[in-house]
Amino acid sequence: MDMSKVYDLHKILSARRFPIALPDILAKLECSEKSFYRLQQYMKDTLGAPIKNRRGHGYYYALGIDESFELPGLWFSAKELIALGILEQLNESFHPTTIKDLLSPVKQRLADLLTKQKITDASWQSRIKVINQWQRPCEPECFERIAYALLHRQQITITYWKWASDTQEVRRISPQRLVYYRDNWYLDAWCHLRQALRTFLVDAIRAVTDEAEPAFELEPDIINKNVTSGYGIFSGQADNVATLKFASTIAKRVSRENWHPDQKFAWTQQDEYLLTIPYSDDRELLRDILRYGCDVKVIAPAELRSKVKQALEQTLKKYSETPNV
Repeated sequence: MDMSKVYDLHKILSARRFPIALPDILAKLECSEKSFYRLQQYMKDTLGAPIKNRRGHGYYYALGIDESFELPGLWFSAKELIALGILEQLNESFHPTTIKDLLSPVKQRLADLLTKQKITDASWQSRIKVINQWQRPCEPECFERIAYALLHRQQITITYWKWASDTQEVRRISPQRLVYYRDNWYLDAWCHLRQALRTFLVDAIRAVTDEAEPAFELEPDIINKNVTSGYGIFSGQADNVATLKFASTIAKRVSRENWHPDQKFAWTQQDEYLLTIPYSDDRELLRDILRYGCDVKVIAPAELRSKVKQALEQTLKKYSETPNV
């Protein structure tokens, strides 16, 4: 028996309140009338499916108002199994390892289902690959404590490593939201020392201490306004707008990129791409601009132009010096 057809027929009948004609079923299943009769008989006799035929109208699930029928166990179509295989590869790339460990039973069940579809573990594991380029590993115990405090709405005290100065400081915070961004975890939290919303690198949290105090609550709209209104991961309400002009050689590719939900764009007569982005903190934006080298030019604001120019001059100076190891 083709189990994918069983799943497909179940989906067809479950999604309808009224009978569906046999020709419509055959078209959706892409099978013959003889194959359909074998299929519906198997579902009725083996799986207990309440399939009925109303003469002149078609087939349906005979269920009461509050009744439902589900296939036993975990069932997926062939296409959905492939999608799950890709998700499983994403899971393999996650840090911390806690997430991978928790989902390991699902991984085994997925492998069994794929085998029934004649897709071997070696086949899909080698042909679907997810590579994380900039991922920094988190401490599993710290991640678990943060997630627990976040969902139970409790304050925590963290020891935080400031990489720029290579120093550590202790902060009491109220976790608000965990964000997975550019292959790394970030924590939006209310800082009780600064009395403001802050974003912390989870991989830079060296220790977590649970506190008995309930977390200070912020409305989701306030978090979104403070954290996501500007460019990138850095918090703060957007109070600047950057205008970038990309050369025609790269314009079409950049036009397919989503830099910010509120970005605006225009095209010049020379097929250059003008991109306008709101931002509050320019650190991440600067790095992304410099990544495009001579293919991008900052039109505004003047302060951002100056910072890009200064960074390029410093880079050029390094290459003008005699190299020493």
